[in-house]
Amino acid sequence: MKRVKRLLYGLAGLFLLLVFLGAFFTISETEQAVILQLGNPIRIIVGDRSPEELAELQLWIDENAPGVALSQGAGLYFKIPFLQQVRIFDDRILEYDDPPADVVTRDKKHIKVDCYARWRIQNPLLFLRSVRTESGAVSRLDDIIYSTIRQELGKSNLIQIVRSTNDPIGLDDYVRLVNNVAYSDTLEDIEIDESGEIQETIRLIRMPAGQGRVAILERVATTSRRMAADYGIYIIDVRIKRADLPEENQAAVFSRMQAERNRISNRYRAEGRRMSDVIIANTDLQMDSIRASANLSALTIRGTADSTAAAIYAEAYNRYPEFYSFTRSLETLEQAMNRSSSIVVGTEGIFEYLVSRPGGFL
Repeated sequence: MKRVKRLLYGLAGLFLLLVFLGAFFTISETEQAVILQLGNPIRIIVGDRSPEELAELQLWIDENAPGVALSQGAGLYFKIPFLQQVRIFDDRILEYDDPPADVVTRDKKHIKVDCYARWRIQNPLLFLRSVRTESGAVSRLDDIIYSTIRQELGKSNLIQIVRSTNDPIGLDDYVRLVNNVAYSDTLEDIEIDESGEIQETIRLIRMPAGQGRVAILERVATTSRRMAADYGIYIIDVRIKRADLPEENQAAVFSRMQAERNRISNRYRAEGRRMSDVIIANTDLQMDSIRASANLSALTIRGTADSTAAAIYAEAYNRYPEFYSFTRSLETLEQAMNRSSSIVVGTEGIFEYLVSRPGGFL
């Protein structure tokens, strides 16, 4: 009998212990909760909220769930065991990563868009009533974000999706080199000015006011935020991770881009060769002119020197005619004879031949 009582006391003590332990629960800084009593909400515990957010949540509770208490902050809380249940939700910023989807732009370009979003559970009671779990919330976000992205991108051209400003992004030194930026519907144009210099104008598409990637994503986030509010979800931001052309179009686009770049490079090379020929021709002309002027100066100087030398020789020969006759004979002999030549003179000797007048010795 005593053994049975001890067993009953032990079971009762264990039951009370379980009841005591089940009456308390903790909420961490990264959690929020809804307390249900027989399936009906009686209390909401939220984490860090601004006074405006708390006032908005309290207003919603007064209108849609009167009688539900609102608490804030992490800590130890009490509930009635077996009668009340606690549904805990994450209070942190959560990530939504949408799989890539095909989108057709306003200018009929097919692109594959991969986007992501950041969201949090703003109203845990409404979240519990509408989607119940995070997986259910992700499936709703799939419909909301994808439909909004497709709608906004379908109203924009491809250039507005990939750019946000009219600045020549990525051209940098190239733009500073040509010093001329304009806007039109073509990428570039090359012109030759009157001096023969190459002039290139970078032509970029004018981005309308309120358009561009940033403005598009702001509209997507605003629209998605308004739609997700019906599920107790607050979408913080939506961003496009990648926007690629379909694989079957990439090869053709890259080939067209390569052909365009080759056309521009060939144009530059042809212009460079033309300018090189002009520079070489001008250089040759200047060189021939300088050479002709130098030759003229040299001939003038040489003629003046020869005339001066002839005058000096004439004056010297007039003073010493015998010396002139002697030198003339030496010059004539030098020009008339070589190593194999022979000369026959009289017995008087060679000296008399040299000093005699031409024809006088013989």
